[in-house]
Amino acid sequence: MEPFHCTCVDSISSIKKEDWDLFFADCPEGYWFYATLEQSRFAEFSFYYLLAYRQERLCAIIPFFTADFYADTVLEPGIRKLAGAVRAAVPRFLVFKTLFCGSPFGEQGLLGIAPDVCDKKGLVHALTLELQGFCKQQGLALLLFKDFSEQDEPVLDLLDGEGFFKTGSFPSASIDLPYATFEEYLASLSSGARKDLRRKLKKARDTGMLMTKVVEQVDDIIDDIYRLYMNTYSAGATKFEKLTKEFFLTCAHNAGSGCRYFLYYIDGRLAAFNLCFVHGDLLIDKFIGFDYGIARRYSLYFVSWCENVRWCIDNGIRRYQVGQTDYEPKTHLGCRLVPLFAYVRHTSGLVNRCLQVLAKFLNF
Repeated sequence: MEPFHCTCVDSISSIKKEDWDLFFADCPEGYWFYATLEQSRFAEFSFYYLLAYRQERLCAIIPFFTADFYADTVLEPGIRKLAGAVRAAVPRFLVFKTLFCGSPFGEQGLLGIAPDVCDKKGLVHALTLELQGFCKQQGLALLLFKDFSEQDEPVLDLLDGEGFFKTGSFPSASIDLPYATFEEYLASLSSGARKDLRRKLKKARDTGMLMTKVVEQVDDIIDDIYRLYMNTYSAGATKFEKLTKEFFLTCAHNAGSGCRYFLYYIDGRLAAFNLCFVHGDLLIDKFIGFDYGIARRYSLYFVSWCENVRWCIDNGIRRYQVGQTDYEPKTHLGCRLVPLFAYVRHTSGLVNRCLQVLAKFLNF
């Protein structure tokens, strides 16, 4: 049997769109999304794609990127605080230069393998060797498959034979919406949640003159959008990426009708937004921004949730996916958590063995 051979390219333009679509036709964050990432001038990330061939036939596409990984962000809060104190004296403490297979803020990792590839073990071995060589060339310490779901386990569990260990990642949260009306959705919640949401909606509408808009482009208000985003970014406890203005603009231009901005005005002032992607009967809530002085007064987090759910129901959207943080309010509002996994290997065999032991005791 012919061996696989692999190569890495640094732009999605090196991949034909028809080839990409053969591997990722059902992915909501498609060719346009990865082109957007490359065009958005992120300071933290460099983007690449591993291509695996057998003879001249393309057998796999694996998107990956490089960035610093602050390992304490996935530890328990007490340990995270201790690590932060140590980093004040040792700036690179628990900071690893890392190769991530996946996307910085995709909903889950992408593993594009042709369905008729039978030798999965040989393919995993070949791509692992290529990625390890890339790490050595670039001086990267960690190799991490980020945020993969149960459907990828049969292939990625083969990484165990390549020195990787498996650990839990931040789960994804989503809510199914098999409802004909918004009132039916409310009826599915607990009586306490229903009462609380009705009160917050009434307050926002009665005293704040709430107005909502759903648009595809935000060129004329990009400064306001970015200001609200930076408010939320600065307030967040878990930070990985810092978006740019170019991302918000390019995303809308590249996605076309697949992009929606939900805008929330109080007394004529933009006070909150959601950037969402539409894919078939799925709405993905990607990023949010608030003017906290107004948003807290009128409970705009919950108001925006209700308006987005209402829009989904009115437009035949059956699933609303809402990201990997702030689980308490989301589960209170009907979300279920979807497990995701990471597969990790350090390029040093000794350090890798230590991490494997630590992973059994710490909540990565």
